[in-house]
Amino acid sequence: MEKLRLYLDTTVWNFAFADDAPAYQADTLEFFQKVRLGLFEIFYSEAVEREVMAAPVLRRRSIEKLLEEIAPQRLELKPEIDLLAEAYLKSAVLPKRSRLDAFHVAYATVYQMDALVSWNFRHLANVNRRKRVMALNIEKGYNFPVELVTPLEVLSDEKD
Repeated sequence: MEKLRLYLDTTVWNFAFADDAPAYQADTLEFFQKVRLGLFEIFYSEAVEREVMAAPVLRRRSIEKLLEEIAPQRLELKPEIDLLAEAYLKSAVLPKRSRLDAFHVAYATVYQMDALVSWNFRHLANVNRRKRVMALNIEKGYNFPVELVTPLEVLSDEKD
């Protein structure tokens, strides 16, 4: 069976260190254990790097160490990613203030990831957003179904 190709947004990297959210932190750490076992192909982008650089110094260093250890594949920015991210914002699929979230979704779509993994329930990992993203993606010619899921949803299949 082929490994799932997963694009991780910044929330996943961040929640590995979220002592104030122990349940999400535990699920995230379990997810990264599965990643270390090689069960998934993991990807990220410059949008993640930008958000990490804006984090407080200690958190930034912790996330950078985890990125180095996990060694996800870095996706390169393509012109169609810019265009698709702008379309998400212009059509209100994602709120204008969620510019980097729009880029996360665009990367996952253009590179045909099996899923964008996020703890961002408001802007990414929810059924309403999935439906709006999929509708715009189809309108723009991207028929590959990118799922917007949490790490827990990826783990639940592994536990069966």
